[in-house]
Amino acid sequence: MLVRLMMISAAMLSAPLAAHSVETAKGNWSEIPLLARHHTVRLSDQALADIDMLVAAGKCSAIKKDKRIDLDMDFLVEFSRDNQIKRVIVEEIGCPEVEAIAATATSQAADRGWLKPSGKNDAGWYRGSITYLLK
Repeated sequence: MLVRLMMISAAMLSAPLAAHSVETAKGNWSEIPLLARHHTVRLSDQALADIDMLVAAGKCSAIKKDKRIDLDMDFLVEFSRDNQIKRVIVEEIGCPEVEAIAATATSQAADRGWLKPSGKNDAGWYRGSITYLLK
């Protein structure tokens, strides 16, 4: 099941559906303005179940806190001058499988037009987040 999940996530990341690139990186992004709306990307029930499975299998200790899951990661979106999405960068947390799930969810939100610039950043970069807390 885990191998299947990783293959599906990798396939979704490399699929030519998106006209933008999807990457992972680390950094202090607190000064980058938030997206205009929908700055929190929701994970599907299947994505949440997959994260639960990965943590239970010991694949992501970075988000396991005692007996709960605490995922809080940022992402960045770069818009062109005509508000088309050029790049999506998901925060690197040390769990490639979870990063792939988050990148897929963010990329899908971008493809659906849910991520919009607020106009507060001439450089075109905006910040959003993905959170999941399981007690």
